[in-house]
Amino acid sequence: MFAKLIGLLKEEQNSVAHRALKVPPGPDKSVEFEYGKSIGYYQGLEAALSKVEQVLKDQDERDF
Repeated sequence: MFAKLIGLLKEEQNSVAHRALKVPPGPDKSVEFEYGKSIGYYQGLEAALSKVEQVLKDQDERDF
């Protein structure tokens, strides 16, 4: 279950990175704002991945 969750988070992170570089913001949007928003979303996913990995590490340590 955790492997699937980690895989989905990494896929979403990859998708965010590609969209940020591939799709320019519309004419009424600030490039800096949209880029910052993408970075924030990417970092949020990174934080979620770190939390899941920490839970798994803690669980492994308790099991031994």
